[in-house]
Amino acid sequence: MIKYFTNRLAAIIFTVISSFAHTGSAETFRVMLHTGSFPPYFFKEGDSRTGTIRDIFTAITQETGDSVEYIRVPFKRALRQFETGKIDIEPMTNPIWRQSSSVMGNYSIPFSVSEEIILFRQDKYIAVHSPEDFLGKTVGVINGYYYPAYEPYFADGRIKPNRFNSEKKLIQLLLAGRLDQAFINKDFALYQIKKQHLTEQLVIGESNSVVDQMIRFHPTKKSALPRFNKAIKKLIKDGSIEHIYERYR
Repeated sequence: MIKYFTNRLAAIIFTVISSFAHTGSAETFRVMLHTGSFPPYFFKEGDSRTGTIRDIFTAITQETGDSVEYIRVPFKRALRQFETGKIDIEPMTNPIWRQSSSVMGNYSIPFSVSEEIILFRQDKYIAVHSPEDFLGKTVGVINGYYYPAYEPYFADGRIKPNRFNSEKKLIQLLLAGRLDQAFINKDFALYQIKKQHLTEQLVIGESNSVVDQMIRFHPTKKSALPRFNKAIKKLIKDGSIEHIYERYR
């Protein structure tokens, strides 16, 4: 009986100490979440759907004990606010995309990838092994995006880029028959195909690029990196992050 109570008391003390240590390092982070929507990553303010970014951060903060405040501002303003310290975290990015930033920040380990694929109209699908397969063709692309393998072909006119401001517009033009193929974010394409029941109209083609996705912390918040990395490793290992993405596919 004495041994039972001794063990029980030790367990209670350990729980209390662990809880204190957990909350003692907890912080509230201001997390970048742009205006508008880009499903499945995020949806418009007020939408009941949360999106992968918020779902992933909910899972992470359940592990770390932290909390988040989402800051919704236009993309370029959000980047400036990160540089001035008004935003603590950019939730989904890669150092190669932020080389021109005045504040590079500190990055977590990768938790996912951003994959860009070629999306075709069903009757226009071709197997693509190199840019040469698109010689003389027009490809829908996003204005302001850079496509390393294709830029030399765009520059000299061997492939014609038709530039638009949103992935949503690319989908619309493919469905209307005004584009045969487009370069587009895979997660966005899969979400739209599922939501609009487009499996008989659009075909996912080869991958153009795959870039690791990480969390960028403002340098003043880099002390949180170890616990976030620990949480990410756990959520990857137990399949939680993959399960979050599957909800929207």
